Amino acid sequence: MVVLCSILYLGIHSYAPVAAREGAPTLTPTPFMPATRTSTAFGPEGASTPTEIPPAVSPLRTPTLPADSPPWAPYAGPIYPPLIDVPKPAVEFKTGDDVLNIALLGIDLRPAGGSYNTDTIMILTLNRTKKTAALVSFPRDLYVYIPAYGMERINAAFGEGIHLNYPGGGFGLFQDTFRYNFGLKIDHYALMNFWGFQDLINSLGGIDVYSQYGLTDSRQGMGMFSIGAGLHHMDGEMALWYVRARKTTSDFDRVRRQQEVLLGIAQTLLNKNALTNIPGFFVTLANYVESDLNLDAITPYADIATSVSPSSITRATIIPDAYGTNWITPDGKMVVLPNYDAIHSLLDGILNS
Repeated sequence: MVVLCSILYLGIHSYAPVAAREGAPTLTPTPFMPATRTSTAFGPEGASTPTEIPPAVSPLRTPTLPADSPPWAPYAGPIYPPLIDVPKPAVEFKTGDDVLNIALLGIDLRPAGGSYNTDTIMILTLNRTKKTAALVSFPRDLYVYIPAYGMERINAAFGEGIHLNYPGGGFGLFQDTFRYNFGLKIDHYALMNFWGFQDLINSLGGIDVYSQYGLTDSRQGMGMFSIGAGLHHMDGEMALWYVRARKTTSDFDRVRRQQEVLLGIAQTLLNKNALTNIPGFFVTLANYVESDLNLDAITPYADIATSVSPSSITRATIIPDAYGTNWITPDGKMVVLPNYDAIHSLLDGILNS
């Protein structure tokens, strides 16, 4: 229980823009980019964050299917012409009732605008029979089929579920996207905007983060800033810099740093015995995180806390070239094409080993 709640304390936000690659073609408008929309930023209770009027929700749009069975059946077909062949739906993993998969998501909603693109996607897998936990990060640029939408980066699924009025909303389309492409059933989600990130860290008195590698990158008001490999005590602002920085590194290095901060929060909560009052913890959590989790869903997994510590959690990241291939779409978008067989083998090892 302690480990689960500790990890749920954060769906780390990262929203630094993607750096252009040398030699990349000039970007051109794509016919299936998400429509511009406004959203309501959420954060800690009492935070002075601007609120914008949410967009009107349009009916779910579905295409006219060809007479023969399309490759995406029985899922909804694309509303925009795909630029590459649509893969067939994956065979779903049979995990039973002893496994719980929770999506930890970070979004970009700022006062000047933003979107529901989930630029941080981590899947936490808990197995109450084997008393194990695993954390798998999926890159935001993974190019997959999003049912009822088309071929697009995976980070667009949640936002398009809201925009398309998809059954189950944003999380409903996110669930179907993972089930379609990877055969993975996602049971619950925890979604955090960056508004609550710094306050959360500061409310703990800072956190201790073990950095596997050193980092030198620009930091607001400080020019270039460096830390070495090893253990560092971070306040909210420093932790946010650490998970956002990417001018001198890659998206995949940032994913590693996100996991390090996540585990640092978990360990801090354990050290402070902050989870002795679980109902009270959920009341506090609600100020920072949007989630469909409740005590009934989590209670059966409480005994995992006796056998799993943050340092023993299995960690993995979907990165090229092991699990995908870097690719530039015909309209100039830099994406990662999944290696479905390799990803399936990774998930199979986590779910069934």
